[in-house]
Amino acid sequence: MAAPSVVSVPPAPLMPPPQSAVETLPRGPRPKDGTAGWIRPGDYPALAVKNGESGVVGFTLTIDAKGAVNNCVVVSTSGSAALDRATCDLISARAQFQPALDGAGKPVAGSYTNRTRWILPPPATLPQPGELIFHYVVETDGRQTECHVEKATGAMEARFKQIGEGCPAVRFREPFKDAQGNPVRRHVTLRQSLVVEP
Repeated sequence: MAAPSVVSVPPAPLMPPPQSAVETLPRGPRPKDGTAGWIRPGDYPALAVKNGESGVVGFTLTIDAKGAVNNCVVVSTSGSAALDRATCDLISARAQFQPALDGAGKPVAGSYTNRTRWILPPPATLPQPGELIFHYVVETDGRQTECHVEKATGAMEARFKQIGEGCPAVRFREPFKDAQGNPVRRHVTLRQSLVVEP
């Protein structure tokens, strides 16, 4: 399934202060590293995908004087319980803040309000038949060498792209050994196929 698109929608922008202006206190809590990593493409709840649910979740976080999230409340629902719950669960676990400051610049508890748009991922494409065959050699010191792809068709072309022009640099813990326990060089062939049956 293609990765869902989850976009954080910031509050309406404010006019920026003049460059000469000095920051005034007090101020509210601020995300430490922005909001981008709070909800990630792989986070889309399976139940929401199954039910075709999407929407915008408005939330308010309670932030303690150390910048940790103490609580999350959905203030405007997306209409999907799964998306609302996932929003608070994920953000509570991942969000980090610079705490709010009082008029003297001392860290204090505060609150932060924002919203997140969940965009339903496109339907997954059906798997297509394909085959991948590649070869490599395991040397007597465990190094992998001489990798080349013999065949990559259909769905297995994606696997070929992961391999690229050659195998990744791999060193096995142990090489192959002969009957006497001596390291030996061996040629390895890997065959993978995807078959769609009636």
